[in-house]
Amino acid sequence: MMKKKIISCVMLMMMLMCVTEVSAQWSVTPEAGMNVTKYKNSPAAVGFKAGAAVSYTFGSGLFSLQSGLYYVQRGTGKSFFGTAYGKGVDKDGKEQDRYLYFAPEYLGYGGSGDWGSYGGYFGYGTYQNGISGFFPQDMRIEGIRLSESSCRRDYLQLPVLARFNWKIGKDVKLHVAAGPYLAYGISGKKKYTWREISEKGYLSNADSWSPFGKNSSYERFDWGFMLNAGIEVKRFTLNVSYDMGLGKEYKYDDIGLKYHTVSFTVGYRF
Repeated sequence: MMKKKIISCVMLMMMLMCVTEVSAQWSVTPEAGMNVTKYKNSPAAVGFKAGAAVSYTFGSGLFSLQSGLYYVQRGTGKSFFGTAYGKGVDKDGKEQDRYLYFAPEYLGYGGSGDWGSYGGYFGYGTYQNGISGFFPQDMRIEGIRLSESSCRRDYLQLPVLARFNWKIGKDVKLHVAAGPYLAYGISGKKKYTWREISEKGYLSNADSWSPFGKNSSYERFDWGFMLNAGIEVKRFTLNVSYDMGLGKEYKYDDIGLKYHTVSFTVGYRF
């Protein structure tokens, strides 16, 4: 239902661009630049943005409707995760598997047997920082694995913006714009690398695949709200845009705030 409402709104605004009075002026502005995207609970990632804005300016030039088509990269920066594995002895003297999981701002403990409320085994170990989970005293390390992952998703993005323009000098203009956007995932790359040192020696592996593959859980369709501001000097433009992603990141997700993207682009208006 929400998708239908967004699509209907976009189509209505595009129709208005086509049926308004002839006292308007078309302009096309190719532009390109860089962006930074921050998904919730993930490191920020730097990407690329390129495309063209199409504007329809009315009467005195104060108000415009703006759309266009853009290639936009979004993703997550490198995430690091480690696992130390080995054997330990529980309170009854029985040998069991033990695992220590570590990442920035995270430490967890697991193993075969019952699990505690901190993701840890309630067996023989130490009580740490008043948390009701036990960490091992008797663990014999057999190996350590370090993992690294990142993801880049490429979209075609179509914004529909209401734009206000001000002429502040002979060849200088300012503008601000706001409105919804639709996007569709077309490509990308998800990378995963791990390195392991154990009693058996050193092992490593690297792999990559498309985030929009056949069995992927990523949602291709995306939408959100955009704010844009810029300056134009003798037809050369400098723009700053903010995208607030509101669609589903994964197919099983709920609709809600998923990411923030800030873009910086330069262009030329025809």
